[in-house]
Amino acid sequence: MDWKSALNTGTLSLILSLQAVAAGSLFTPALALKSTANSVHPPSTPQLPLNWQKVQLAGQTGSKPNSQQPVAVWNNFQPPEQGVPGRREGGGTRGLVCPTAITALIPQSTMGKTISAKPTFFYYLPVALDKTVQFELADERDKTIYKKSFRMVTSRAGIVSVSLGSDDNSPALEVGKNYQWYFTIKCNPKNTDDVLVSGWINRTVLAPTVNKELDRSPDNRAKLSIFAQQGLWYEYLATLAQLRIESPSDASLALKWSEVLSSVELGKIAREPLVTTQLTPITRK
Repeated sequence: MDWKSALNTGTLSLILSLQAVAAGSLFTPALALKSTANSVHPPSTPQLPLNWQKVQLAGQTGSKPNSQQPVAVWNNFQPPEQGVPGRREGGGTRGLVCPTAITALIPQSTMGKTISAKPTFFYYLPVALDKTVQFELADERDKTIYKKSFRMVTSRAGIVSVSLGSDDNSPALEVGKNYQWYFTIKCNPKNTDDVLVSGWINRTVLAPTVNKELDRSPDNRAKLSIFAQQGLWYEYLATLAQLRIESPSDASLALKWSEVLSSVELGKIAREPLVTTQLTPITRK
């Protein structure tokens, strides 16, 4: 693939936004990939309401809030010898045809840790979208191990999430291995005017004592601090997003959301709404 080789000489980029296929449509809050052999499947969490409203944060300007940041080091990452860093912001066609400011909600290093075999990913889309998108997962040597294409439709700009958890055909991440993911918006099927974001993910395991602490946690709010202390980016973001869905007017949760995004220099999109998305698998003939 031409775009892939270009990324290996510069930066990788890809956006992944897959969401639940439920009754013919995909996507829910911690959105899940729904699948047949070529489809992404819906998540098990409740669907984000289309009228999701942002909680106003007093004095927020995109800079770091004054309250305490999550106790986590999100940016420790050295790409393997044959790899290159990912790219949080999409590049490609300019103009109205495709959004060039699409952003992956990942640390600056582009690596995030998870304890999930099939985690959830988050992306910011600056415009409503009705385009073909492609999600790809590759190993450290950039060998593709999973690739799906979908038609993505959103009703508004905002933050969308994608989960591999409900796709029976998606691979389970192996403990201790690094993976590259790519998310591509196909702006023009007739040429290479694509917008890409990409990143890295590593599945890790927790010490038995930490697992016991998680098991004893009374609720998801209590688990947040453990996820932060362990540097589990994907669990922290997905859990906090779900809490915000369940309690949309809780200012303390909105502040935590702002804090974690600001801690990785993404404070400028902290007040963007979480939105629903429809993902329809595209079958190749």
